[in-house]
Amino acid sequence: MAPLISDDPVLKEAVLASSTLVELEESPPDTLFGLTRRAEEDIPRIEKALRSAGYYDGTVVILVDGQDVAADAGAAEKEEPADKRHSVDILVTPGKLFAVQSVAVEITAHIAQPLTAALRKNEPARAAAILAERERLLNATLDQGYPFAKVTLRPATIDHATKTVSVTYVVEPGPIATMGAVNVTGLDRIDPAFMRQRAQFPPGKLYQPSEINALRDDLRSLDVFDAVKVTPAEQLAPDGSLPVDVLVAERKRHFIGLGANYATDRGAGLKAYWGDRNLFGGAERLRLDAEISGFGENSLSDTDYNLSAAFRKPDYLMRDQDLVAGLVLADTHDEDTFDKQSATATAGIERRIDETMSWGAGLEAERSRITEDGASDDFLLFGPTLSFKRDTTADLLNPVSGSRLVLSTFAFPEFLGSSQDVIGTNADFSTYFDLSGDGNLVLAGRVAGASVFGGETEDLPADRRLYAGGGGSVRGYEFRSISPLDEDDDPAGGRSSLIASLELRYRFLDDYGIVPFFDAGTVSDEVFPSFDEDIQYAAGVGLRYYTAIGPIRADFAVPLNPRGSDDAFQFYISIGQAF
Repeated sequence: MAPLISDDPVLKEAVLASSTLVELEESPPDTLFGLTRRAEEDIPRIEKALRSAGYYDGTVVILVDGQDVAADAGAAEKEEPADKRHSVDILVTPGKLFAVQSVAVEITAHIAQPLTAALRKNEPARAAAILAERERLLNATLDQGYPFAKVTLRPATIDHATKTVSVTYVVEPGPIATMGAVNVTGLDRIDPAFMRQRAQFPPGKLYQPSEINALRDDLRSLDVFDAVKVTPAEQLAPDGSLPVDVLVAERKRHFIGLGANYATDRGAGLKAYWGDRNLFGGAERLRLDAEISGFGENSLSDTDYNLSAAFRKPDYLMRDQDLVAGLVLADTHDEDTFDKQSATATAGIERRIDETMSWGAGLEAERSRITEDGASDDFLLFGPTLSFKRDTTADLLNPVSGSRLVLSTFAFPEFLGSSQDVIGTNADFSTYFDLSGDGNLVLAGRVAGASVFGGETEDLPADRRLYAGGGGSVRGYEFRSISPLDEDDDPAGGRSSLIASLELRYRFLDDYGIVPFFDAGTVSDEVFPSFDEDIQYAAGVGLRYYTAIGPIRADFAVPLNPRGSDDAFQFYISIGQAF
């Protein structure tokens, strides 16, 4: 193919994509007749591509063995040897790129907000831009409450003398509408009364396509449907509202799962869970978990056990407000810090502010026995908890863009029955930058800080003191090893902590990834980070294997400024990214 007489990349792409000769270059016809026919059929395709790219005066000539296929109609009938090879040249002379001369928008009826064209004079008169403007005008009309709006494009006026194109759009808005009644079909175990409350629009809500999409996404978020199809009606109800039909297919009610993890500082762990997605018919969710960990690190008698139950009831008392409750029974052991046996119960509400933000309030009660340095103490903690979350990411286990912010606090005062005053705050922020645009190269960063009040460090329950180190903290250091030390050089915990992490996540061959990372953290005896303790640094590299349920993570990390008691490295295997 001869080079184009143009440096316009849009034109080159359009011409190459339209040519069958180019597309099937490796599969030529068996005869000269077939090759000539293919060339003849290519001419109108390429001419159309020229006009689409904004070149209305262009010419196309295709030569087969030096002969113009459009001028030499009898060439294909000549005798030819069976194995003869033929040359093909595509000669394209695009001419001058036409520009937009004028853009008119005609509206056949009054609408609340007048429409103006975003396509401007002197812009290239390309088909893609002209059609995109039609789509933009249609969406702008739909968003004003006109569900049956139409936008047509009149035949363009092409002026070859001035090399310009004039376009006219005709907007037919149709009747304005509000969001109407929602009719849900396909229900099996879901209570219809719950769906009537959940799948409804506020009275008088103006129609918008985004409301349809939001309803679909909201019903999917309940996690009880395999499929949700939302279809607006083809005509308005007598009151001027637009009814909406929803067809659903329910998921299996129960689910089970198994998991495993390993870390050099914590040993191996196994986890099993069972859940019910629709306990009472209102999408109530119950999940039971059992976890055993510490294999290979602790003795059999010091193996860690954890049993938990979590319950969530959506739309409690009002829409977008959930009732949440939990119970955890735990028996954990750490020879360097403390052992703990505990029963913890929580209850509260979580309310969604919008698609990205929510807040929660509740109560927590915990009865525990903590053994530290051979001495055991019993504690009772009871009090309120508060939280705020903002999450703009799209994937819980593998975020590639957006950010997350979690703020939380708890207060266990003596006047509510707690063994002693304990108050804590926590802030955790992470952000993700998609450097490649396709999620294959992501820069991820995290900063987290916490403080605990209620007396001097030694007066606080050991499990409420702060530590750093481990697979979810500063990798390369043992679990809870970053902390002020007691007289035996064991971690004693602190009253404030600050950790930071930076990762570069590179994904390749669809299912594999490599992640170099850097972590840092410190824990102080003061209520706020005073940096009286050294900041511990670590670096490492991780491997990822991406699955349908999230990436399997294997991280190898080494401390950069190790202390005498630190191991040379740490290794972790788990599911999901580190943060």
